[in-house]
Amino acid sequence: MTSEPGRSVADCALKCEPPHMKFCSAFAFVPESKVCLLTEAQNADFASVAPSGLVYRKSIDSDKTLVEINGKKFQVIQHRSKGDLSFARGWTQYEDGFGDETDFWIGEQS
Repeated sequence: MTSEPGRSVADCALKCEPPHMKFCSAFAFVPESKVCLLTEAQNADFASVAPSGLVYRKSIDSDKTLVEINGKKFQVIQHRSKGDLSFARGWTQYEDGFGDETDFWIGEQS
């Protein structure tokens, strides 16, 4: 388990993604100390280090990466971390999807 300074749950979620952390399975935000706790362990126990923080776990569903928040699974359709990729595009490109593993828009899923 590693810790990094963080401002919010969203900030911690971004730290739990490449390029910050290649294999991150779960994270917790500790608001009192403004710290993100990150781990590669699938079933990590955060209770002793983040008793007041919510734990967010990522899971894999077939070939799509889902993010689990409060027991509900969400598929990430837009992700920006580097900011190098321009999102100023036409509607067709949004329908088709574009980007790489760090900045992307998935487009229509069939």
